[in-house]
Amino acid sequence: MPLVKVIRHGQITIPKELRQALGIEEGDLLEVELKNSQMVIKPKAVVDRELAREQFFNLVDKMRIAAEGVDKQEVDKIIREAVKTSSKLKLKRQASGREKK
Repeated sequence: MPLVKVIRHGQITIPKELRQALGIEEGDLLEVELKNSQMVIKPKAVVDRELAREQFFNLVDKMRIAAEGVDKQEVDKIIREAVKTSSKLKLKRQASGREKK
């Protein structure tokens, strides 16, 4: 495991192999958290709220068009199954400690 040195103003340099492995580039934002006397650093993405909203509604419109003429009960069944599968995956991630409850 590489060592890093703290320089003026508390700055550190993240080793190149770690930056590459995490896809961290100059200018990226990182979240720093104190957890059990350890510093945890996570890459974070900034999302333009207006752009995200526009993309979301464009996707919803495409879904509406694609669902025209489809049996609503069949759509409800597919949604219930997807939610059930998603819930199971979330529980597995929580059990393995990869996701906060």
